[in-house]
Amino acid sequence: MNYHIFEINAFKQLTHLCSVEDYREAKKIVNEHRRKPNLPAGTSYRMMFATNPEQAEKLLQEKREARPMGEHD
Repeated sequence: MNYHIFEINAFKQLTHLCSVEDYREAKKIVNEHRRKPNLPAGTSYRMMFATNPEQAEKLLQEKREARPMGEHD
């Protein structure tokens, strides 16, 4: 399984940028993209660990329930 890196625009559209095997490399790539000057408003970058980009995209688009009050890490 790989780490798949996506750009998410203001309209919640996902664009697959690349896939890497190493977590540290994936984190470095995401942080480099986040630090870009003149980043369009509403644009974000995420990585997801999955078997393929399609599964990663599906996981990123899943609606997640809010955590209950009082629940801690």
